[in-house]
Amino acid sequence: MNIIKVWVYIICFILMGTQIVSASGIMYNMENIDDSKVSIELKWRDEQTNKGISITHFYLVNGKTLHIGYETGEKFSNKAYLEYNLVNAIPPIKVKLIDINNRDFLPFSDIEDIEAKDYILHLYDAGIVNGRGDGTFAPESLITRAEFMVLLVKALKLEGKAVNNVGFTDIEGHWARDIILIASEHGLISGYEDKTMRPDRPITLAEVSSVISRAFSFKTNRNGIYSKLNTGKWYSSSVKKMFDVGILDINDSIYKEFNEESFINRGKCATMISRALYTY
Repeated sequence: MNIIKVWVYIICFILMGTQIVSASGIMYNMENIDDSKVSIELKWRDEQTNKGISITHFYLVNGKTLHIGYETGEKFSNKAYLEYNLVNAIPPIKVKLIDINNRDFLPFSDIEDIEAKDYILHLYDAGIVNGRGDGTFAPESLITRAEFMVLLVKALKLEGKAVNNVGFTDIEGHWARDIILIASEHGLISGYEDKTMRPDRPITLAEVSSVISRAFSFKTNRNGIYSKLNTGKWYSSSVKKMFDVGILDINDSIYKEFNEESFINRGKCATMISRALYTY
């Protein structure tokens, strides 16, 4: 790979707001042991960090959010593990990490006092988002179709072969080519009738709703009435499902001037993905 191509890849990662690694910070990975237990690993985002991690305490809130306190230091191992019994939980649960020596820590300088704050922090703790190179998350910026696929594939921990079996005509050489093809292989995205994916086009609320409704299995069986939703459109059932299962809510700011065909920003997209990960 020549030096020009290397710089192209670096610039693309910066533009999309996702870095390969973050300069510092702890993230977690959660895996199911069986139906009653999960294993949670805490590790540094930067694997070269010499400090260790120790879990100090943990407690469950409302059956859904597991708070895990930790401290760091040279005397600890570079990873920490917790095997948690779900007997009092309502899975799937989410994890909230707490640095006991810096309880007010925020990874991004522009998320204090915003609606999506807790959801962005959840995705940050889970290693799904890392923000921009300037220390911001840019929650009001629009998110492209390619960027959304990156978040979703990371959130679902999807793997696969990056083979262009569908024949997309506009992704070769794109920074997100492999991610797009993995998402396509898993049936999350199909592209347009002209065989294009349009990866750099901002994604709409309708498109996000459609993909999330296919990507996750929700057991909630509500059947609400929402006056601002369009009916009879290709996306109508998917958007309604987002409200029925709680991925969207009529109290969200997005509902004030609701338009399924409008582009969605990074903060609201993070909210939807975060909720989807721990919705029953």
